[in-house]
Amino acid sequence: MVDNALAKGGTKTATRPRAAAEETAGTVLFADLTGTNALYDALGDSRALMHISRCLVLLEEQADEYRGRVVKTIGDQMLCMFQDASAAAAAAIAMQQRIEHFVTSAGVALQLKIGMHSGSLIEDHGDVFGAAVNTAARLVKLAHPGQIVTDAATAAALRAALRRRARAIDRIAIKGKRAEIELMELNWRRRAGAPFTTEQSTLLVRRASARITLTVGDREIPIESAHAAFTIGRDATNDLSIASRKASREHARIEWRRDKFVLFDHSTNGTYVTLEGAPEVMVKHESYVLRGRGVMSLGEAAKKSKSQSIIAFECR
Repeated sequence: MVDNALAKGGTKTATRPRAAAEETAGTVLFADLTGTNALYDALGDSRALMHISRCLVLLEEQADEYRGRVVKTIGDQMLCMFQDASAAAAAAIAMQQRIEHFVTSAGVALQLKIGMHSGSLIEDHGDVFGAAVNTAARLVKLAHPGQIVTDAATAAALRAALRRRARAIDRIAIKGKRAEIELMELNWRRRAGAPFTTEQSTLLVRRASARITLTVGDREIPIESAHAAFTIGRDATNDLSIASRKASREHARIEWRRDKFVLFDHSTNGTYVTLEGAPEVMVKHESYVLRGRGVMSLGEAAKKSKSQSIIAFECR
């Protein structure tokens, strides 16, 4: 259940100097992980908290990817704000997809429910409250695990590709609203084999000054942010062809998204990425932000891979 203080924007301290609150409009998204109590019972506090914290990091990454702002996190609940409904809906879809992928890989019984609503709200000292926040909080309570629930007015404001994902599921009275509202469910399921974050490309913008340089052996390949998409794989038609039996024919691609280079894996065996100073991670059928320097290995861990299958990168 959503905490009352979270739904109402939290408690303000009397001694803190107050600036004038700002009234604005936007889309509020509540994300609530379910199954956390059972996870604590099954795994113990430390292991359960590790998995829950990882899920919250994934949610925050998706909010940031779609130009949203995480207002606060309380326990296993997160409140985010977006400038428009389409960005919030695309983020909600990406959140559900990423959580589904994570819990399947980790073998844990967690699910996510999301409520979102567009309307007026008040921003005050980094917090938000008001009608839109209260309605979104009530919508997430109505959502079942694995659902994204919104209202018909918010769904109508979505761009066409997202609007086609919405379907009416109920009509109910909500406290504070004079008339009943029509509840809509936003479908987030992806086709088998399709990449994650499928709505991303139409929401984010490019910057012409960034570059990532790939190094394979003695070959250096600079990729400018204006490049539409740089493909990597075993097939000779890719921008970078890697002769490895572990690599898929069309293994991965690199794109510039807003202010960062993002790796999208759509391979059979995954892409192993190691950022400088960080442990190696496997990326499979999802996106991963490339930062600073590091190495990528196609289809197997770098320590097992032959040198021609290891790609060093540097973002500038």
